[in-house]
Order: sequence, then C-alpha cells, then structure tokens
Amino acid sequence: MSTQNPNPNPYPSYAMPAPAPSKPFYRPSDGRMIGGVCAAVADRFGWDRNIVRLATVASIFLPGPQVLAYVAAWIIIPDEQKFWERQATAQQAPAYQPYPAPPAPPQA
Repeated sequence: MSTQNPNPNPYPSYAMPAPAPSKPFYRPSDGRMIGGVCAAVADRFGWDRNIVRLATVASIFLPGPQVLAYVAAWIIIPDEQKFWERQATAQQAPAYQPYPAPPAPPQA
C-alpha cells in the first residue's frame, strides 16, 4: 500500500500577511524650503529632510534634467491640504452601483 501525500506541495500553506499600509505622499505645509518636494520625499521614505535637500542641491551640479524633475514633482505631488480634502471626499463617495438588471420579459 502506497501512501501518497494528498497535497503535492511539500511546503505547508500559509496565509500571506496583509500588506503594510503605505505612508501618505504629499508636500507638507510645514517645513518647506521652496516647494516641499524634498520634504515630501524625505517624509515618505523616513529620511532626514536636510540630507535630501543637500543631495538635491548637489545633484544640480551633475548633468541631467534635475531641475525639470523637481518642477514636475512640484506639480505632480499634491499639497497636504488638497491631499486630505481628496481623502475626505473619497470616503464620502457613494459605493459602486452596478447597472440594474434588465426588466423581465412579459409573460404571455
């Protein structure tokens, strides 16, 4: 008599852990120098704001589109007030309502 494992996977099955909630990404209203882009990046990744600012200033001396990237990030990354307003309106938005089912055909 052979004993076959009903589960061909030799590893036991485990439930995947829930993903960690992501930190919000916005340009903070306090602690800005110019547009808040460096502060936003530093806060998002848990880095020191001054180090990110120094790295940004140092990168200007290298060839490349750093200034354009900074301006684009300034435009793309939302302001703190706008971010929280959008979060509040997203929570108040009605749930998705699918189209109603078509009416039943008339019975003859």
